[in-house]
Amino acid sequence: MVRTVRESVNRGFHVEVLSNCYWATCPEDAVEWLLPIAEAEDVELTLSSDLYHGEMWATDEMKNAVKAAKSLNLKVGIIAVKNPETKTPCPDQIEGVKVDLWELMYRGRACSKLADKAEKKEWREFTKCPYEDFAKQERVHIDPFGYVHVCQGIAIGNAWQKPFAKIIEEYNPYANPILEPLIRGGPVALVEKFNLPH
Repeated sequence: MVRTVRESVNRGFHVEVLSNCYWATCPEDAVEWLLPIAEAEDVELTLSSDLYHGEMWATDEMKNAVKAAKSLNLKVGIIAVKNPETKTPCPDQIEGVKVDLWELMYRGRACSKLADKAEKKEWREFTKCPYEDFAKQERVHIDPFGYVHVCQGIAIGNAWQKPFAKIIEEYNPYANPILEPLIRGGPVALVEKFNLPH
């Protein structure tokens, strides 16, 4: 990851590292983990902490990571995701850093574990993605296995198998069997194209 961060910065990319802080067992250890990232320019650390990561909105690891990032003058932000099962309010700040509270996105594990608690809507209302514009892709996510995602779960290649630049150069959402219907009509078009249960 550190090599990827450095290479990306050298090529002029803005890099954002997203982490749940499991590695920040104490402030001193967190400094050791963050030092190689802090040495690169134009890198932002975004930390996630909420009731999906622990029993409290702010885990001890989150607090340690924020303290370490501040001590290294590393730009740091915090995101938390709303939880439909709690009445406990999310704090506005953790260790002096503003917390951005996000709506819950029902994808991945959230689909299987929390969808039954979501506000119900007619399935035909889902005609576009509210989070990404696949026709004008501005960001990608790279997972630990090298997969390049335009949205978590929708991979367009693997940077371990093909150069990242080539993956981006060849990106054509209209030729992708998943992305084309999502652009045309959101999840509704995807369901209709593949006759999926819904």
